[in-house]
Amino acid sequence: MSVKKVDRRQQPKLSIEHEMIRTSDIWAREGYIDKVRFEGGIMESAKGERLSFDDCIFKDISFAGGDFTAVEFVDVRFETCDFSNCNFQNATFHRCEIINSKLTGADFANANIGHTLFSAIEGRYTNFSFSSMKETEFLESNLVDAEFYECTFKPVRFKKCKLDNSNFTETDLAGIDLSNSMYDRIEVTLPKIAGCIVSKDQAIGFARVLGLSVNEE
Repeated sequence: MSVKKVDRRQQPKLSIEHEMIRTSDIWAREGYIDKVRFEGGIMESAKGERLSFDDCIFKDISFAGGDFTAVEFVDVRFETCDFSNCNFQNATFHRCEIINSKLTGADFANANIGHTLFSAIEGRYTNFSFSSMKETEFLESNLVDAEFYECTFKPVRFKKCKLDNSNFTETDLAGIDLSNSMYDRIEVTLPKIAGCIVSKDQAIGFARVLGLSVNEE
């Protein structure tokens, strides 16, 4: 009898009410922004500033092309935001939700991502290389050509995602369930796919990678 896996991802701890402010108002808050809501507008680059967002909601905000290196987001929800070509290297996301947003070409290299949901995102060419992910979920998202090179998954769930040509080289996939996601080809490191959960058709693809001739009759 199979044992149902428990989803231990913690949801953002958000206040019932938030102060509505403009994105330009953050610079008057000395680096710590909490209990606020942003709707519409452009978030300027952090420009090397140390910023921490706590208990915040972003809706229809464009971060596109901005530099947010090492910025911290804790208990934050992003809705219909644009992160295209954004730099989040070494950033922290803890108890966050990123929903119906565009991440095309965004760079999350070396990011620390915990208890975070990526739902219905457009994430083609997104770079998560060397990032650490704990209790993180990708749901119904386009991750074609995404980079997951040498990531740490503890664990990560992929549900109904597009993963074609994504790169998981040097990432340990033990216990990672890819069975209901879609791809024709992904890059993996063979010793690190032991314990990865795949569908029957996906298993045939992995067998070919291993050099086996598969009789499909």
